[in-house]
Amino acid sequence: MADKTMSEDQMVDIVRNALLVAGHEMGQEGDHWPVINDTVYKIMKDFEDVKIEKNVIAEVKKNYELMLQQLIKLRNETSEEEKGELESTITELRALYRACFDEVQNEFISLNDAELPEHIKRAEAIIDTLEEEYVTNR
Repeated sequence: MADKTMSEDQMVDIVRNALLVAGHEMGQEGDHWPVINDTVYKIMKDFEDVKIEKNVIAEVKKNYELMLQQLIKLRNETSEEEKGELESTITELRALYRACFDEVQNEFISLNDAELPEHIKRAEAIIDTLEEEYVTNR
């Protein structure tokens, strides 16, 4: 059975398309287009920023792993006296690694609407309006 989960790219495309459809439903001419276009632009910009951040984090993670491997190799090649100090450093770095790179458990995350950026609130309102009109007109 195929996985029906959407990628982040697909979700952002759906939101962008829904906003454009909402704009067209409101009419080709009108003062709503600057708001629609600004909202779409800001959502796309946010998404690009998130992708860049994820790439940076992946690169940092790769370098962090390499550094830990090198420290472990160094520890194995040093005298007993130096091993203790390196071991405590490795233990601390592993704890930092886990704190930075372990998966976040979504059930412990809660978003407050007040914390959402204005363009996200606007997108939700525009899409909700389009959905209400669609349901009402069916």
